[in-house]
Amino acid sequence: MPEVVVYGAGVMGREVAETILANADCGRDLTLVGFLDDAREKQGKHVLGYPVLGPGEWIADHPECQIVLGFGHPWARYHAAQMVEAVGGTWATVIHPQAVISPSARVDVGCVVFAGCIVSAGAHLKKLTYVNYHTVLSHDAVVGPYACVMAQVALAGCVRVGEGAFVGTGVSTRQGVTIGEWSIVGAGATVVRDVPPFCTAIGVPAQPHRYYSSPQEMPAF
Repeated sequence: MPEVVVYGAGVMGREVAETILANADCGRDLTLVGFLDDAREKQGKHVLGYPVLGPGEWIADHPECQIVLGFGHPWARYHAAQMVEAVGGTWATVIHPQAVISPSARVDVGCVVFAGCIVSAGAHLKKLTYVNYHTVLSHDAVVGPYACVMAQVALAGCVRVGEGAFVGTGVSTRQGVTIGEWSIVGAGATVVRDVPPFCTAIGVPAQPHRYYSSPQEMPAF
Protein backbone atom coordinates (compact mmCIF):
# COMPACT_ATOMS: atom_id res chain seq x y z
CA MET A 1 0.00 0.00 0.00
CA PRO A 2 1.67 3.30 -1.09
CA GLU A 3 2.72 5.61 1.73
CA VAL A 4 1.84 9.24 1.03
CA VAL A 5 3.13 12.46 2.57
CA VAL A 6 1.42 15.84 2.10
CA TYR A 7 3.89 18.65 1.40
CA GLY A 8 2.26 21.69 3.00
CA ALA A 9 0.67 21.52 6.46
CA GLY A 10 -1.69 24.48 6.16
CA VAL A 11 -5.44 24.54 5.56
CA MET A 12 -5.16 23.22 2.01
CA GLY A 13 -2.88 20.46 3.20
CA ARG A 14 -5.52 19.37 5.70
CA GLU A 15 -8.12 19.11 2.93
CA VAL A 16 -5.75 17.07 0.79
CA ALA A 17 -5.00 14.79 3.75
CA GLU A 18 -8.69 14.16 4.36
CA THR A 19 -9.07 13.18 0.71
CA ILE A 20 -6.27 10.64 1.17
CA LEU A 21 -7.98 9.31 4.32
CA ALA A 22 -11.29 8.97 2.45
CA ASN A 23 -9.51 6.68 -0.02
CA ALA A 24 -8.09 4.59 2.81
CA ASP A 25 -11.54 4.31 4.39
CA CYS A 26 -12.83 2.84 1.12
CA GLY A 27 -10.06 0.28 0.98
CA ARG A 28 -8.06 2.03 -1.73
CA ASP A 29 -4.31 1.68 -1.59
CA LEU A 30 -3.21 4.94 0.03
CA THR A 31 -1.72 5.35 3.50
CA LEU A 32 -1.18 8.82 4.97
CA VAL A 33 2.16 9.00 6.80
CA GLY A 34 2.19 12.68 7.72
CA PHE A 35 3.02 16.17 6.50
CA LEU A 36 6.03 18.20 5.48
CA ASP A 37 6.37 21.94 5.87
CA ASP A 38 9.26 24.34 5.44
CA ALA A 39 7.97 26.58 8.24
CA ARG A 40 10.10 25.64 11.24
CA GLU A 41 7.34 26.47 13.72
CA LYS A 42 5.14 23.72 12.25
CA GLN A 43 7.77 20.98 12.29
CA GLY A 44 7.38 18.45 15.09
CA LYS A 45 3.71 19.29 15.61
CA HIS A 46 0.67 17.29 14.55
CA VAL A 47 -2.06 18.05 12.03
CA LEU A 48 -5.19 15.88 12.06
CA GLY A 49 -3.27 13.63 14.41
CA TYR A 50 -0.42 13.09 11.92
CA PRO A 51 3.13 14.38 12.43
CA VAL A 52 4.78 17.23 10.55
CA LEU A 53 7.90 15.25 9.77
CA GLY A 54 10.20 18.05 8.68
CA PRO A 55 10.94 20.32 5.71
CA GLY A 56 10.80 19.37 2.05
CA GLU A 57 14.36 18.07 2.14
CA TRP A 58 13.01 15.09 4.14
CA ILE A 59 11.91 13.62 0.80
CA ALA A 60 15.46 12.83 -0.33
CA ASP A 61 15.94 10.35 2.52
CA HIS A 62 12.55 8.65 2.12
CA PRO A 63 12.19 7.51 -1.50
CA GLU A 64 9.59 4.94 -0.44
CA CYS A 65 7.03 7.73 0.16
CA GLN A 66 4.99 9.37 -2.56
CA ILE A 67 4.33 13.11 -2.36
CA VAL A 68 1.18 15.14 -2.89
CA LEU A 69 1.16 18.93 -2.75
CA GLY A 70 -0.91 20.76 -0.16
CA PHE A 71 -0.47 24.29 -1.52
CA GLY A 72 -3.34 26.29 -3.01
CA HIS A 73 -1.27 28.94 -4.79
CA PRO A 74 -0.02 27.86 -8.23
CA TRP A 75 3.41 29.47 -7.90
CA ALA A 76 3.90 27.76 -4.54
CA ARG A 77 2.94 24.47 -6.20
CA TYR A 78 5.40 25.04 -9.05
CA HIS A 79 8.23 26.05 -6.72
CA ALA A 80 7.67 23.04 -4.43
CA ALA A 81 7.43 20.68 -7.40
CA GLN A 82 10.84 21.73 -8.68
CA MET A 83 12.40 20.88 -5.32
CA VAL A 84 10.58 17.54 -5.01
CA GLU A 85 11.67 16.43 -8.46
CA ALA A 86 15.24 17.67 -7.93
CA VAL A 87 15.66 15.28 -4.98
CA GLY A 88 14.05 12.35 -6.79
CA GLY A 89 10.59 12.47 -5.21
CA THR A 90 7.65 10.70 -6.83
CA TRP A 91 4.05 11.87 -7.01
CA ALA A 92 0.83 10.42 -5.66
CA THR A 93 -2.41 11.05 -7.53
CA VAL A 94 -5.35 11.47 -5.14
CA ILE A 95 -8.98 11.22 -6.30
CA HIS A 96 -11.80 11.24 -3.75
CA PRO A 97 -14.06 8.17 -3.93
CA GLN A 98 -17.06 10.48 -4.42
CA ALA A 99 -15.57 12.18 -7.49
CA VAL A 100 -16.82 11.05 -10.91
CA ILE A 101 -14.14 10.60 -13.56
CA SER A 102 -15.20 9.71 -17.11
CA PRO A 103 -13.51 6.63 -18.57
CA SER A 104 -12.33 8.83 -21.45
CA ALA A 105 -10.93 11.58 -19.19
CA ARG A 106 -7.26 11.79 -18.29
CA VAL A 107 -5.89 12.64 -14.86
CA ASP A 108 -2.11 13.03 -14.86
CA VAL A 109 0.35 12.32 -12.07
CA GLY A 110 0.18 14.34 -8.87
CA CYS A 111 -3.35 15.67 -9.35
CA VAL A 112 -5.83 16.04 -6.49
CA VAL A 113 -9.57 15.79 -7.18
CA PHE A 114 -11.93 16.42 -4.26
CA ALA A 115 -15.36 15.02 -3.38
CA GLY A 116 -18.26 15.86 -5.64
CA CYS A 117 -16.19 16.77 -8.69
CA ILE A 118 -17.15 15.63 -12.19
CA VAL A 119 -14.46 15.26 -14.86
CA SER A 120 -16.40 14.64 -18.05
CA ALA A 121 -15.72 12.92 -21.35
CA GLY A 122 -12.39 13.79 -22.92
CA ALA A 123 -11.39 16.23 -20.19
CA HIS A 124 -7.74 16.34 -19.18
CA LEU A 125 -6.16 17.34 -15.88
CA LYS A 126 -2.46 17.85 -16.49
CA LYS A 127 0.35 17.25 -14.01
CA LEU A 128 -0.10 18.52 -10.43
CA THR A 129 -3.44 20.26 -10.91
CA TYR A 130 -5.82 20.74 -8.01
CA VAL A 131 -9.63 20.58 -8.33
CA ASN A 132 -11.65 21.54 -5.27
CA TYR A 133 -15.07 20.39 -4.03
CA HIS A 134 -18.08 20.08 -6.38
CA THR A 135 -16.38 21.44 -9.49
CA VAL A 136 -17.46 20.35 -12.97
CA LEU A 137 -15.11 20.01 -15.95
CA SER A 138 -17.30 19.50 -19.00
CA HIS A 139 -16.34 17.58 -22.12
CA ASP A 140 -12.85 18.15 -23.51
CA ALA A 141 -11.90 20.80 -20.96
CA VAL A 142 -8.16 20.94 -20.27
CA VAL A 143 -6.53 22.22 -17.07
CA GLY A 144 -2.81 22.94 -17.34
CA PRO A 145 -0.07 21.86 -14.95
CA TYR A 146 0.10 23.43 -11.47
CA ALA A 147 -3.29 25.13 -11.96
CA CYS A 148 -5.80 25.37 -9.11
CA VAL A 149 -9.54 25.20 -9.74
CA MET A 150 -11.46 25.99 -6.60
CA ALA A 151 -14.85 24.86 -5.28
CA GLN A 152 -18.10 24.91 -7.27
CA VAL A 153 -16.51 26.03 -10.53
CA ALA A 154 -18.26 25.17 -13.81
CA LEU A 155 -15.88 24.86 -16.76
CA ALA A 156 -17.89 24.46 -19.96
CA GLY A 157 -16.90 22.20 -22.82
CA CYS A 158 -13.54 22.73 -24.54
CA VAL A 159 -12.37 25.35 -22.04
CA ARG A 160 -8.60 25.69 -21.69
CA VAL A 161 -7.06 26.65 -18.34
CA GLY A 162 -3.41 27.54 -18.77
CA GLU A 163 -0.40 26.42 -16.76
CA GLY A 164 -0.39 27.85 -13.26
CA ALA A 165 -3.76 29.58 -13.52
CA PHE A 166 -6.01 30.04 -10.48
CA VAL A 167 -9.79 29.82 -10.94
CA GLY A 168 -11.64 31.12 -7.90
CA THR A 169 -14.66 29.70 -6.12
CA GLY A 170 -17.92 29.75 -8.07
CA VAL A 171 -16.48 30.82 -11.44
CA SER A 172 -18.44 29.81 -14.53
CA THR A 173 -17.37 29.93 -18.15
CA ARG A 174 -18.71 30.00 -21.67
CA GLN A 175 -17.81 27.05 -23.87
CA GLY A 176 -14.43 27.17 -25.55
CA VAL A 177 -12.82 30.11 -23.73
CA THR A 178 -9.18 30.14 -22.64
CA ILE A 179 -7.96 31.24 -19.22
CA GLY A 180 -4.35 32.26 -19.78
CA GLU A 181 -1.32 30.83 -18.03
CA TRP A 182 -0.55 32.15 -14.55
CA SER A 183 -3.72 34.24 -14.52
CA ILE A 184 -6.24 34.59 -11.69
CA VAL A 185 -10.02 34.61 -12.16
CA GLY A 186 -11.69 36.01 -9.06
CA ALA A 187 -14.43 34.25 -7.15
CA GLY A 188 -17.89 34.42 -8.71
CA ALA A 189 -16.72 35.71 -12.07
CA THR A 190 -18.31 34.66 -15.35
CA VAL A 191 -15.80 34.15 -18.16
CA VAL A 192 -17.39 34.79 -21.56
CA ARG A 193 -14.22 35.72 -23.48
CA ASP A 194 -10.58 34.72 -23.22
CA VAL A 195 -8.60 35.85 -20.18
CA PRO A 196 -5.02 36.90 -21.09
CA PRO A 197 -1.98 35.35 -19.41
CA PHE A 198 -0.48 37.03 -16.35
CA CYS A 199 -3.50 39.01 -15.25
CA THR A 200 -6.22 39.12 -12.62
CA ALA A 201 -9.75 39.09 -14.06
CA ILE A 202 -12.87 39.81 -12.01
CA GLY A 203 -16.57 40.48 -12.45
CA VAL A 204 -19.57 39.50 -14.53
CA PRO A 205 -18.51 39.33 -17.27
CA ALA A 206 -14.88 38.85 -16.23
CA GLN A 207 -12.59 41.72 -17.23
CA PRO A 208 -8.82 42.11 -16.74
CA HIS A 209 -8.17 44.15 -13.62
CA ARG A 210 -4.39 43.95 -13.14
CA TYR A 211 -1.47 42.71 -15.20
CA TYR A 212 1.93 41.36 -14.12
CA SER A 213 4.91 40.07 -16.07
CA SER A 214 5.95 36.76 -14.49
CA PRO A 215 4.64 33.90 -12.32
CA GLN A 216 6.73 35.23 -9.42
CA GLU A 217 4.63 38.41 -9.46
CA MET A 218 1.33 36.52 -9.25
CA PRO A 219 -0.57 38.13 -6.34
CA ALA A 220 -0.91 36.29 -3.06
CA PHE A 221 -4.37 35.50 -1.73
